[in-house]
Order: sequence, then structure tokens, then C-alpha cells
Amino acid sequence: MSGAVGGSVERVTAVLRAFFTAESVARRDGFLQRRDPRVSLLAIAALSLAVVVSRTLAAVCALGVLALLLAWRSHVPLERLLARSAVVPLASALVVLPQAVLTPGDALLAGFGLTVTDAGVRYVVRFTLRVGVGVALLSLLVMTTPFSRVVAALRELRVPVALVWVVAVTYRYLFLFFDELRRLVLARNSRTTRDGDVRGGWRDARNLAGTFLLRTLERGERVGRGMRARGGANAPSPYGRTRALDAGDYALALCAALSLCASVVVRWAA
Repeated sequence: MSGAVGGSVERVTAVLRAFFTAESVARRDGFLQRRDPRVSLLAIAALSLAVVVSRTLAAVCALGVLALLLAWRSHVPLERLLARSAVVPLASALVVLPQAVLTPGDALLAGFGLTVTDAGVRYVVRFTLRVGVGVALLSLLVMTTPFSRVVAALRELRVPVALVWVVAVTYRYLFLFFDELRRLVLARNSRTTRDGDVRGGWRDARNLAGTFLLRTLERGERVGRGMRARGGANAPSPYGRTRALDAGDYALALCAALSLCASVVVRWAA
């Protein structure tokens, strides 16, 4: 597939695949890298829940500062963290942008029959920041903890086997998904001798979408048959190392618990 659409598909595929494969930060000697995966998983879950229940801009900003502090202590490059965390908040901002004129409040701007209210702007900003901080926290967990240790932690925390299966298979299938899309685009480009226009690119994308859907369904069936052939009825058995918790683990757990309690108190008081 040639043209801007083909180039966009290739770039998006490369970025998303790198998002799930980059584990170089996890090998660094940082704060979160030294933590027990069970503690990291529970702490990030508690902080994410604190973001969800937060209803004030100050509380969301405080949790954002805490996420940046964890990134700094874990030697996570700030530009890489922001790059990973920016796409979803920007997309969510576009979704909730109409609330800036639909939410009742004092008028800030008016024109073309629409009125932007202060309450609507606050809602859009707060919602976008909540999504951004939540994604940043999840990115921290992905960047500082290898996925195999996350799966092992889920098993040790007695998470239902069916849910662990869903997480593990989804993670594995994402690579197959992106590989299949990359191969389709590469094959299409190898049969194209010149760049086409935008209309031709969209026509190719439409044709590619049908082929991609069929091939991903077939690949999913093959993955399922392969798992059943290797004993798919058994629970996942990732390698994990159980160790005693240290002071850093307790400090992270305490910080997450206090943040969650503070968010709940602020929500009730607001």
C-alpha cells in the first residue's frame, strides 16, 4: 500500500509494536525495577483507582506529580514516558471536547451560536488529565516490569486463571496482530512501483482491511489450536521469583494506599 495512508499504517504499527516490546528500561537499576512485581502491580492499580475517583483538578495534578517522581526515581526517560502517554489523552480530549459547550456554566467565549462555558472547559481539562495520568501510571508498570513477571505476580495474587489467560493471550496476540499487518503492508508495497494519490491509498486501505480481518481470524484459530495442542486446559505457568518484601516495597504500598484514601476523602468532601 503506497501513499500517505500506507506510510501512516506502517508508522503506527511500528510505534505500537515498540510500545509493547521495549523493555530496556526494565533492566535499569531504578526504584520500581527493584520492587516486588506484586507490590508494583497493586500500587499502580491503587494509584490508577485514585485517579479514577478523583474529581478535583488539584488531586489529579498531585497524582501526576507522583507519577513523574516515580519515573524520575526509576530512570524512565521523561520524553519516552510522555510520548507513550500522549496519544490516548489527545484522542479522549477530542471525544469529550463537545462538553465544553454542552455543560452549563458561565460563558467564556461565544460565537457561531455556541457558548464555551468555564464548567465545560474544566471538565474537558480534568478528564484529559485523568486519562493522561492513568495511562502514564500503566506505562510505568509496563516499562519497568517485564511482562512475564507481571503474569507471575497475577498468579501469586490469586487472580482467577481465566483472567490471567485473557491477559497473557491478549499480550501475545498483539505481536501477531502487528506482525500480520506489517507483512500485509510490506507485501502490498512490494507490488507497487510508484506512489499513488490519497484516494488510491484509501482504496488500498479498504481492500487491505478485508484481507487483514480474514487473516487475523485465521491466525487466531491457529493460535487457539496450538494452545490446545500444548495443553491449553492447564493454567499459565510463568517463571517467577518469590522474595521477601523490603522497606522500598512497604514504602511504595503505603504511598499508594495513602493516595487512594486521600482521593476518596477529597471526593466525598467536594
